[in-house]
Amino acid sequence: MDYVKLKSHTLITRVAYAVFAALLGVGLLSLAGCGSSQQSDEELVRSSLASELDSIKNLDEKFVNEISEAVDMSRLSLYGIDGMEFMRSYLEGFDYTIDSVTVDGETAQAQLTLTCKSYTGYQKALQEAVDAITANPEEIAGMSNDDINKKIGEIVIQSLNGVELKPTEPVTISYTKVDDTWEAASSTSGDIAAALMTN
Repeated sequence: MDYVKLKSHTLITRVAYAVFAALLGVGLLSLAGCGSSQQSDEELVRSSLASELDSIKNLDEKFVNEISEAVDMSRLSLYGIDGMEFMRSYLEGFDYTIDSVTVDGETAQAQLTLTCKSYTGYQKALQEAVDAITANPEEIAGMSNDDINKKIGEIVIQSLNGVELKPTEPVTISYTKVDDTWEAASSTSGDIAAALMTN
């Protein structure tokens, strides 16, 4: 029973962190436009940010390919889970609002709210599913480790599919203009990940 609890918790934690890291590592919020455009600085920040977030929202082919290269989903196959299916399910319903963009000279701030499947809701659903399985030890008593791993995979996907969408707390991204390019602060990845992991 402890094996099921440990493996399911470890799996979801590792995969969630990997997905969040990939979301932030494939170009999301890394830079925002070039100063040679006819757009104002505010418009540059807003349009670049919207373009990056739209690629996630629409699961564009380029984004899907980049994230599949950035995240090693092979470990999921041990549990009978298709990594791309997991990612698509996790990001299903992803949306965002850019609440405001303010520019002050060479610095700017964008405030946004992300909407995605609730991570805390997912953890709760996963825990309830694992508790239900481990409360009936006879259900898995005769299973091999491979069968138990597949059962864990089923629990993970079923739990994920039923999770509600929930907005994050507003996230503020700070930008600095460097050589006519708006670059996001180094703390951006951590700030976004924190918002996603606590929604």
